Amino acid sequence: MRATRRTAGSAAVACAVALASGAAALAGTAAPAAAEPVSLTLNYHCVFPLIGPEPLTVTIDTDVPKTVVSGQQVPGFTVDSVSTVSAGSTRGLAAVGSAKLGGTALAKASIAVPDVPTGLPVPVTSKLDTTAVPAEGAFDVHARGTTVPLTFRKTGKGTIRVGDLVLTLTPTIGDGGPSGLGTFESECTQDPGQDNVLATFDVVDSTPVSTHHDYTVRGTAAIKAAAGTVPLNGTLSTDIDPGTGNVTGDLDLDPATGDLKAWGFLPVTADVAFGRPGATTGRLTGDGLAADAALDVRVASFKVFGLPVGGGDQCRTAGPATVPLTSGGPFDPARGGGLASPGFTLPPLQDCGPLTPLLGSLTAGPGNTADLTLTPKEQG
Repeated sequence: MRATRRTAGSAAVACAVALASGAAALAGTAAPAAAEPVSLTLNYHCVFPLIGPEPLTVTIDTDVPKTVVSGQQVPGFTVDSVSTVSAGSTRGLAAVGSAKLGGTALAKASIAVPDVPTGLPVPVTSKLDTTAVPAEGAFDVHARGTTVPLTFRKTGKGTIRVGDLVLTLTPTIGDGGPSGLGTFESECTQDPGQDNVLATFDVVDSTPVSTHHDYTVRGTAAIKAAAGTVPLNGTLSTDIDPGTGNVTGDLDLDPATGDLKAWGFLPVTADVAFGRPGATTGRLTGDGLAADAALDVRVASFKVFGLPVGGGDQCRTAGPATVPLTSGGPFDPARGGGLASPGFTLPPLQDCGPLTPLLGSLTAGPGNTADLTLTPKEQG
């Protein structure tokens, strides 16, 4: 009886893992707007073979967006969770020869939205990783759950509630065969009197409305021909159409001084200003942000050991330089992030004085790169 009680205790911890995975996965059905972290702790009693109910405390941490758009399908996504099996449960598993613990869980959760104000059942099945049981001490069990796609038609408030759970657990012995308990089911019931609301969100109208974002820009460009760098600091003002993901913006970069090298060793400084011949345009998708910025590069002066050797009011690139920028992954406009240009070409210089061809060789050509960080102005 004691070994069975201990094994049931470890199953309860597996319940925690499965419930966290299932409930967090349910929270994912309210994506894909910018998400915010939420946390919920609940107490349960789980009924196990021979010994009846055992207490269980579950803490759920996940990210839930504040808004979703009506009429747009919300795709499922993966949520991970980890729970720690106590040292006492480890001793119980060892007592019946268990070497590994695995199984599945069915989480009973619901979403109340204007479409279904009484609550839409959203069962989520999670798979526990088959986890080795150590000889002694606590250990972690990982679980992964995936949501089902959902679409909300009516606008208004949505509420996500976490419900009960049904476990199917299989402790196994060293050769992979079942332990003395075999495979069994356990029902976990929420203790009464608790607030089981994981999160709330708003279903908003699907009419596209452009959103505006202002950023502080900080970064650097690497100029291949001159083996040097130029600071890229300034501002970016953007408008994003949430219906299409199209982005238009104005990139304004501050004048800067670049540190270059002529013939690979002679230090040259260049006082650079950046014109904006056209808007920065691009597209925001679930994969990230991709945009093209057009820049006129003007060089007020080139100096060698502090002595001017060229430049001037008319010294500039023969045409705009198109700089492709990508986020390299998902991009949240509300939080900003990094953009990089893996390669862009600088056109030749013109009207920079008698040494224009020589000075142009310091900047013109392909293979230049850039790295930028966008910080929302209200955070900057």
